[in-house]
Amino acid sequence: MTDDPPLFNNRETRATEGMGGKGFYDSYSAIQRDTVRMQADRLRRAVRELDVSGPELRVIDYGCGPGRNSMTAFRTVLEEIHGRRADLPVVTVHSDQIGNDWNDLFANIRGPDGYLRHAGPVRPEASAGSFFGAVASAGSIDLGMSFMAAHWLDGTIRLSSPGTLFFADMTGAAREQIRDKADRDWCLFLRRRADEVRPGGWLVIETMSAIENPDDPSGLAAGGHRLYRAFWRIAEGMAGEGMLDPACLETFVFPLYFRELHEVRAPLERESDLKAAFDIVELVSELIPNPYAQFLADGGGAEAYAKSYAAFARGFSESAFRNGLFDPSAAGAADADDADRLTETFFGRLEALFAAEPEQHIFDNHSMTVVLRRR
Repeated sequence: MTDDPPLFNNRETRATEGMGGKGFYDSYSAIQRDTVRMQADRLRRAVRELDVSGPELRVIDYGCGPGRNSMTAFRTVLEEIHGRRADLPVVTVHSDQIGNDWNDLFANIRGPDGYLRHAGPVRPEASAGSFFGAVASAGSIDLGMSFMAAHWLDGTIRLSSPGTLFFADMTGAAREQIRDKADRDWCLFLRRRADEVRPGGWLVIETMSAIENPDDPSGLAAGGHRLYRAFWRIAEGMAGEGMLDPACLETFVFPLYFRELHEVRAPLERESDLKAAFDIVELVSELIPNPYAQFLADGGGAEAYAKSYAAFARGFSESAFRNGLFDPSAAGAADADDADRLTETFFGRLEALFAAEPEQHIFDNHSMTVVLRRR
């Protein structure tokens, strides 16, 4: 039994599929899959530190998505828990936005790679809502996990940032505003987790990160920075052709922020309530392998690489582009399908760009792990 979707998936995919729909994200998420796997030892360590004498344990995945990748994490946790106490009931909580593809999630849970085949008492639950709010009862969580999710920001962001849609390339007031927004959102995320995780409980968070790089115009080596510059290049071209609203593009900010180590640590040392709530067990940033880049380096064809890499990009980004750029640009159009055509054009051009320039847009996977223990 394997939990690996094909790296280069040839199945047909509907035009409107995205992070929340119909398996697109699951089918093209090799990078996300690998980041989950690299946390296995940390998850086992956390479980070994839990008190298993109670009536049950509750484990939650904050930002679970359609769930195929988090099956690996849940299986690791369940095996470790039931290796310590075979009869202990475990509640597995899957938390994500209301628009998540919950049908795919529960299909994955009960599927051939799902953890319901695991020996031991398990009860899955879903919690629909933003993790910037409460998604579990106070003091109810023993172990919280989050993979490739905590870098998303809360809500739609509009800033005057001509020439870029990526936080790291912003300058002046826009850079300060996005930095302040990211700090507030990180504090909010941590405060909600402090409410939900019981004393002695653990948080294992993996997120994209950035490190200083004086050789880059932004001053940072931010995860995936070349991909986001490719996004801008395609969007700018479509705006120039009248396909996207230039005013909308000028204020469209892709709603994420990849923090540096000091930006993650600062609130945990600065804010009295967070300092009292959590001990920092581990905080590390590292560059991890990119399977799409490895395929290309191993002699894989540019077209196959471009197809799957563009599909990976679409899997996590489509909903943000639809909500913040394509739907507003199509607002008022006589043809209700106009936003769909914008979506297809954008990602079709992205794939063509990757095929034409396969080496220039490689996704640098700067990953950060944050392990916290609730006091």
